Amino acid sequence: MLLAMPPADYLMHNTTFLVAHFHNMLIPGALFGYLAGYQYWFPKAFGFTLAQRWGKAAFWCWIIGFYLAFMPLYALGLMGMPRRLEHYNNAEWQPYLIVAAIGTVVILVGLTLLVVQLVVSVRQCDRRRDTTGDPWQSRTLEWLTSSPPPSYNFAIIPEVRDRDAFYDMKQRRVAYDVPRQYYDIHMPTSTAAGVMLGGAAFVLGFAMVAHLVARAPFCFWWSRRFYRAFI
Repeated sequence: MLLAMPPADYLMHNTTFLVAHFHNMLIPGALFGYLAGYQYWFPKAFGFTLAQRWGKAAFWCWIIGFYLAFMPLYALGLMGMPRRLEHYNNAEWQPYLIVAAIGTVVILVGLTLLVVQLVVSVRQCDRRRDTTGDPWQSRTLEWLTSSPPPSYNFAIIPEVRDRDAFYDMKQRRVAYDVPRQYYDIHMPTSTAAGVMLGGAAFVLGFAMVAHLVARAPFCFWWSRRFYRAFI
């Protein structure tokens, strides 16, 4: 959004300001969310929690390292430093680049701590086992099932009365009530149709983007054939 303004883009185009702004969108704007989801839903997917001490240490390294690494680049961009330099001879830039280099090292430490966290958690998985299905006292329905969830998800489809349905059930003290009766669950058979249809959709999308219109009928034939074969 900053560089969408022509006056700002004219002044800061091809400078380290662009590098800092780009990574500011990618790392706090996207990567931090991915890492948060990884920490949050890991026990639901694999049945045991991650070591929080290592995770907290990685969090602080990522936060501190990011600001040390990229905030100086904003300042350097405003000072006129171009990006993709092979070398530089402006002594005024040196302190900022040293701070940025320290920031990259701190980020590397944070990345290493994430690997250490995973290794330690896997080695301690027996005592980190999530036996409740709800290690975070959460509000949404995925935490009502066991960890990892069964293939059928819910033996009885839960009744949803609120946006945070699981929290609402806890408030009404019905979250862990045993159903009066269970019914047979119809489960689909194992099939490769999803993979085949996904492959056909990929080829179709590529063909339409690349204006390879002749490939489109082939994709529909492929989808129809595999759908009939596997379903």
